[in-house]
Amino acid sequence: MGRVWNKGSELAYLMKINFLLLLFIVSLISCAVNPVTGKQDFVMISEEQEIQMGREYNSQILKMNPVYEDQELQEYVQSIGESLALKSHRPNLIYRFTILDSPDINAFALPGGYIYINRGLMSYFSSEEELAAVLGHEIGHVTARHSVRQYSQSQLMGILSAAIEINSGRTAGNIANLASGALLSGYGREMELEADDLGAQYIYQDGYSPQGMYDVLSVLKDQETYSKKIAEQRGQEPRSYHGVFASHPSNDLRLQEVLDNVSNTYQKGNEKTKDIYLEKIEGMVFGDSEQSGIRRGNKFYHGPLNLFMSSPESWEIINTPNQLIFMSPFGEAVLQMTLEDLNFKESPESYLRRFVSNTYDDTSLNVNGFEGFTVKTYRNGKETRMAVIFKDDQVYQLLGYAKNDYSNISQYDSEFLNIINSFRNLKEEERVLSKPLRLKIYKVKEGDSYKSLASKSSININAEDQLRLINGDYPDKTLKAGRLIKIVQ
Repeated sequence: MGRVWNKGSELAYLMKINFLLLLFIVSLISCAVNPVTGKQDFVMISEEQEIQMGREYNSQILKMNPVYEDQELQEYVQSIGESLALKSHRPNLIYRFTILDSPDINAFALPGGYIYINRGLMSYFSSEEELAAVLGHEIGHVTARHSVRQYSQSQLMGILSAAIEINSGRTAGNIANLASGALLSGYGREMELEADDLGAQYIYQDGYSPQGMYDVLSVLKDQETYSKKIAEQRGQEPRSYHGVFASHPSNDLRLQEVLDNVSNTYQKGNEKTKDIYLEKIEGMVFGDSEQSGIRRGNKFYHGPLNLFMSSPESWEIINTPNQLIFMSPFGEAVLQMTLEDLNFKESPESYLRRFVSNTYDDTSLNVNGFEGFTVKTYRNGKETRMAVIFKDDQVYQLLGYAKNDYSNISQYDSEFLNIINSFRNLKEEERVLSKPLRLKIYKVKEGDSYKSLASKSSININAEDQLRLINGDYPDKTLKAGRLIKIVQ
């Protein structure tokens, strides 16, 4: 027999639940002294828990993003970071600085002193001061416990939300799963400004000019301008940078105030640190890595997989750690390709039918000697082209669809099939094309221009703009003889 409820017992039950929730919140909350401000901070985890959390997330980061394999460069970044960290408000932490093998322009920090910078961002720096500015900024996030504070606030909001759900008679969600994304989400403007302030202090105390912060800001704003230009040409939304200094406009008065608080005298980075930095990054991979595959215009070369594919001339190829994407000029249609290990001896058709039913236009494939199978079906209400190709005990899975509801796959299906049928092994003469581009330090000669250097560059898309960007001369600065610059070969 079910329990008989009345209003009194229900009220008593809710009061009991609220009391238990209150005890739970109190047990989690600690008010720790912020090492930067000296004030009490609302946090739900101890410093030991913060370090453990950083350690766990670090292992996940390194599984998804390979470390850049240049031990000398890794040690160089570690040494600069350690020196800055000794000037910080938490010099007792062991800081780990890691270069990730990614062309993306990004840097970020985890709790407990784990700091990452992509080689893609480093390739656009021209001095050690710019590198120090970014590392100092990320150290500032760690010392001020920004991710911990953000995580704690997110947890509390989730707990309070659960209490409201209980009081309103709804089933509460899983409290243990709250705020999992808070650690890696973007910070608000106030936290970014605080990290700027702290970073400026640390780099100034370590002998660098805080002007490096403005130099980095200039690099990022040039990237933003270039991204908008390319997006407009392709009819796409521009990709914006959401990391360090991203919240600042180019004439940010508050950032100037931050720098003025550190020092009233600014000088450009000295040539010594500039030359050292350029020497350290010479030979660094630029763009795609060999392990992820190399894009050259509308062609894709992957040495370790012994794979070649191509797209129509006007299409864009997007290379991510998890998939290869072929996108139509204005983004209306995409063909995604992922790779999985084969675990059973079966035909491509039987493999595909384990994942999809209600197919039509079913066709066996023989793609340059490799077995495959392709169908059309409907996924999420959209007509979709699906295909699988077997190669070396692995299955390449392809999914093509129109992104807009008003677009029909028939407009793009011939392009999808052409891309699928371009799948083959590399030719021997193509193996050199599966090797990455690298930075080279070059002394400008009389008569050199970005246009003349671009004509000799291995960059095959917007070479002049790219050379200007990596040297801080975008969009129209000129070269002077004797200057050291970066070129790409």
